[in-house]
Amino acid sequence: MQGGDGLTVSRGLLLGLLVCLCGVLQPAETLKVTTRSLMTVALDTDVMIPCDISEYSTPQLDITKTAVEWHWKTSVEETEKIVYSVVSRVHWSSRNNVRMDENNLKKGNAALFLPQIQLSEGGTYRCFVIVTPDQAEGVTVIELFAEPAVNLSPREVTIEKDKERTLSCTVNKFYPGLIEVNWEKKSIYTSDKIVSAEDICMGSSVKNGDGTFSVTSKLRLQPSSQDNGNIYHCIVKHKSFSMQVFNATLIVTDPPANLNGLVVLPVLLLLGVIAGIVYITYFQKLPPAIVTIFGNKELKHLEEAQMVFLFSGFRPKTLEVAFLLKTKICSERQKIFSWNSKAAGNPEQGEEILPLFTRQGEENFHLLKTFYPTLKETQRRTFDTRCKICIVPDVRKLDEFELTLEVRHEALPCRFVTATQLFKVIAAPSLDKVQCSTDVPNPEEQLTLSCRIHSFFPEMIDVKWYKNDDAVSEKPILSEPKKDRDGLFFCSSSIKYCPQVSDRGKIFVCKANICGSPLCKVSFWEMKTIVFTPKVSKIKCEPAAPECGKPVTLSCLVKDFYPPECDICWRKDFEELIYAGNEAEDPQLDPISKLYSRKSQVSFIPKPEDHAVDFIVEINHCNKTLRFRYPLLLKGFPKVKDIILEPNDPEYGNSLSLTCEVMDFYPSDIESQWLDGDNTVKTDVDTKGPLEDSNGCFKLFSEYRLKPTALDYDKTITFKVIHNKLTKPIMKNVYLKLPAISPLVSEIKARPVQSNENIFLETFISNFAPRNIQVTWYKGWEKIYEGNTSNIKIGENKLCYFKSQIEFSPKALQRGVGQAIRCEVKHPATKSFQEKSFVLNGKEGSLEQLHTSPVRQNHIGRIRSSKPTSKEVAMPMKIECVTSNPKPGEKVTLCCFVPGRSLQGAYVSWYIGIFPVDEEINNKSCEEESGFISYVTITTEKDKKNYEIRCEVCADEETLEETFILETQ
Repeated sequence: MQGGDGLTVSRGLLLGLLVCLCGVLQPAETLKVTTRSLMTVALDTDVMIPCDISEYSTPQLDITKTAVEWHWKTSVEETEKIVYSVVSRVHWSSRNNVRMDENNLKKGNAALFLPQIQLSEGGTYRCFVIVTPDQAEGVTVIELFAEPAVNLSPREVTIEKDKERTLSCTVNKFYPGLIEVNWEKKSIYTSDKIVSAEDICMGSSVKNGDGTFSVTSKLRLQPSSQDNGNIYHCIVKHKSFSMQVFNATLIVTDPPANLNGLVVLPVLLLLGVIAGIVYITYFQKLPPAIVTIFGNKELKHLEEAQMVFLFSGFRPKTLEVAFLLKTKICSERQKIFSWNSKAAGNPEQGEEILPLFTRQGEENFHLLKTFYPTLKETQRRTFDTRCKICIVPDVRKLDEFELTLEVRHEALPCRFVTATQLFKVIAAPSLDKVQCSTDVPNPEEQLTLSCRIHSFFPEMIDVKWYKNDDAVSEKPILSEPKKDRDGLFFCSSSIKYCPQVSDRGKIFVCKANICGSPLCKVSFWEMKTIVFTPKVSKIKCEPAAPECGKPVTLSCLVKDFYPPECDICWRKDFEELIYAGNEAEDPQLDPISKLYSRKSQVSFIPKPEDHAVDFIVEINHCNKTLRFRYPLLLKGFPKVKDIILEPNDPEYGNSLSLTCEVMDFYPSDIESQWLDGDNTVKTDVDTKGPLEDSNGCFKLFSEYRLKPTALDYDKTITFKVIHNKLTKPIMKNVYLKLPAISPLVSEIKARPVQSNENIFLETFISNFAPRNIQVTWYKGWEKIYEGNTSNIKIGENKLCYFKSQIEFSPKALQRGVGQAIRCEVKHPATKSFQEKSFVLNGKEGSLEQLHTSPVRQNHIGRIRSSKPTSKEVAMPMKIECVTSNPKPGEKVTLCCFVPGRSLQGAYVSWYIGIFPVDEEINNKSCEEESGFISYVTITTEKDKKNYEIRCEVCADEETLEETFILETQ
């Protein structure tokens, strides 16, 4: 029902409260609303617009905490109107009899019922739902049509030879206004169907008071004797139906004879003429005039299509109709159905439904679903038959076929005629909702709109993107169509777009159709808001040379931002300037760019401790914070420049110069220091000054020279200045951006090798930076020693090196016979993992080295096991790239060696990142049951160079993993 003013206020208050709760509680954004993107409905029918709510947290919706608003706008209006709303069980509507079912709403069904929909009610309907604290919405476009009423008058025309009459075909009450009215004729003497355009008068469409249209087309007839028996067809095509045909029969008569001055003909001659006329009129064999209306030659998957066949003016009654089918599989025509008018029963029975003959075991012939024949007898004892066939094709079984109509009648030449038509079956695409790559569009950041397109056939598809009604200039990206499990194709389309301020409120549309087919499907996305990040001018200082104890004003201009809500705050470091005088004007709109600008300034009296302190203007706009700093340098106080490195990219062992300059200080008494971490640098420092400058103040220049080592990795170097005008020292820092270098690990060596002495196993680890490294020794998979790294030294190349070793007694050696001794080296900074192995063979205490090449730096091996296993793995899994010099956009093959595991009972999975590899995986057992190898081939992308490839093996109640970083060149 429609509410009064009090109810409207109550509804607004409740909706406002729910919206506020959504903002305060910061929703998890799990609520989902599902609608239909497009509905085509008939005028004056009842419409139910779907809106299904899902993914809410409770088994049933709490409608006291639920609000639903239906908004509507026409295609020519920019603003929306509220059609219906229900807020916390309070209902309101702007139209009589519009309603929502509260019981269905509890189940998540927020469908809107519109009775007897009118043309003025077409347009876009938006379902906006709040289920505290979540909210979601969906959009449905309603397109209306009205099926016309067609009147052909007269239906039987009797004209004297060489006289003139007019046929009128009136089409009333149709919508939309685009319609096509054509004329054809069928003659028993000629196959010419063309009606002269000079005889056709097509009126203009007239708009009725209810918004529908009417039009009349007239055909002028001036027949000769050969036109007797002609059938004229008024063919009407409109969006509301595929085609309708209306017939009128022409009877041509001779003019009455002028009896003045004529002698009465003999009675026998008159009787003969009468007998001839009777024979021709009632007994002469007449072939049927055949009109085949196949309708659309492009059939839709699982949608009913109709074909109409007209056979008129034939005598005798016996007429046989047969349908023959020809497919790609079966190249010969095969009869699938036949019908005989003589066996149709009483002609007065009218339309009947006949079952169709279907060949056993051949599913493709389940094509013709229903056959509707009608048989009527005219006053002249001729017969008319109208047949209608309903087809529901399945493109997965039959995507193309040839249907032949065969008509047999004894008055036809050769006693039969045929008409053949080729049909193609398509599946129109279905489109998911358009997705945007960002929730907050920004013109400085390119966004991506994407849409998944599925359930179409054949695979050739045309996709276009529009902004409102204008085509988007950016070229869309279309993925290669692939066949889904249901036999239909799917793909995705996307565009990259830089939004403009004028795009706010615009609707972006993805339209898809099978190539060559006019039928298209659409999906929408509305740009409800757009954010222009503020641009900030350089901060100005008045006066330009500020002095301690005298007023200073800092100002800046914030411009080119949208929306206008923008907060500006001034800070000293991270402390807000509460004591200062802040002034900021209201946002000003630029009428040309439609963007906003705002000026802000802060005034204060600086103190000595404010020198060289960063004063910051902080701009908060659309949950994004921008900060710009201005270092306040007071007159007479030291000004310290940033430290300069030469070269800018330092290297280990090469000379590095760090310089810093101090200017404009007075008096000349000053102290400067270089600090290496917390330690004062006393050597390799060269300081010049203080020297008097041209402005009467003093300056100083200091240089620190060093050769970086691995111990300097990520180290901070500080330059410190102390002056009597400063309340605290000025300090400038610089970080040494030295590279991380992975270690070189030598093969394990043993000393000595006599059976009566302890055995030392050692490996030399060198040329790495920084010094943080992890060394672990294992016997089998048992950790036996965590290596001591305290003896790391710096070599001549300024990189780290050290030796790691473990000791075995002869008894321990004998107990370890047949086991592998492994040394694992991990370097966290470079994420490298390397391993060396030995095996104990037990021959008089001797050792046999097991040749293993170091694991590549891009391997990261892991083993997950819920319990110890009885079978040990002598080596970890290892992935290698089989394809040499892998390149982007090409196929790359990788293999993974899984040691100590049987292929039987093992389950192997490959992943690219978190996504499983769907392509073919081949597994092969190794000789002597030492393990197995798994191969996988992937297709790399042209614009991507790095991939994380992971192999996962489940075997013997244990899961093993190995990761490989694939780099294409």
